[in-house]
Amino acid sequence: MPTLEASRLSDFVACLFEAAGTPEDIARLVAESLVTSELAGHASHGVIRVRQYLEAITAGDITPAARPVITRETDTIAMVDAQRGFGQLGAHFAMSVTIDKARSQGVAATGVFNCYHVGRLGEWVEMAAKRSMIGLAFCNGGRPGGGVAPYGGAARALGTNPIAAAVPVADRPPVVIDFATSATAEGKLRVARNRGQRIPEGWILDAQGRPSTDPNDYYEGGMLLPAAGHKGYGLSLLVEFLGGVLTGRGCPALPDFLPGNGVLFLALSIEAFRPLEDFLKEGAALCDRIKAVPPAEGFDEVLLPGEPEYRTAERRRKEGIPVDEATWGWLTEAAAQLGVTPPA
Repeated sequence: MPTLEASRLSDFVACLFEAAGTPEDIARLVAESLVTSELAGHASHGVIRVRQYLEAITAGDITPAARPVITRETDTIAMVDAQRGFGQLGAHFAMSVTIDKARSQGVAATGVFNCYHVGRLGEWVEMAAKRSMIGLAFCNGGRPGGGVAPYGGAARALGTNPIAAAVPVADRPPVVIDFATSATAEGKLRVARNRGQRIPEGWILDAQGRPSTDPNDYYEGGMLLPAAGHKGYGLSLLVEFLGGVLTGRGCPALPDFLPGNGVLFLALSIEAFRPLEDFLKEGAALCDRIKAVPPAEGFDEVLLPGEPEYRTAERRRKEGIPVDEATWGWLTEAAAQLGVTPPA
């Protein structure tokens, strides 16, 4: 696999988006978001998405120069129309609004609609944690018809519908919880397909409703399964209500759904509930206690949510980011078409 420094990969991706008609500042934000996912070890939400985004620009699903606007607002609530622009821009704007409101009001919520794919959801709740707040997010959407079967079903109806939360802790990186309510994120199927790998049992069914370990079966009419059976299904349906119905974004299972995401962001100002220092200290004590639990057989240690990503990012900042051959081949092909020189 080619390996690139994060800054060089980010510059390259930004140039591709600029060549496709994206303003420089938006192209930079989206590129840095994708590379941040690569740093964290989540290739499923990294530069593998560049092809999807460029094709969406061509198809009219993304308006590359669009900027989000607030359409409804109170002291604690906002509604943001992303105007069919890049989801990363809409998410960054919406969470910034949410944080500002929570700083003065203690708690705030913002809904986002008319929004394309927002990328790795955990990135946006981390924005709150870095400002000593608790961030929460509920994201529905995907493509019309969905990609996930409801529990007990054998047809697509739901999105992968991730949930994310970030909590600041004293003397540690934030605890970041970010997971799809499906058995895996759809992007992980893309990565496995590109690398010619099988996937674990329990992730998908093929078009006939039979269990499969071939990621190609998903793209030939198959479906993802909900995580943890009926529990993941219940969470997924909740996300449809919060991210889709409440925001007015709509749901993949309903008519007239356009590709993209609907998101409900929340921020809680810790200082509105108790002294910040006390919270951070008690949270650190909780994390220390969890980390002190003896590891089970086959494990080296107990990890906190977000800890694997933090360690991977530290290593990749030093060693570079590996990009699989299929993704790299497509990026260089797109570069040739757009007149962009790829990094060596």
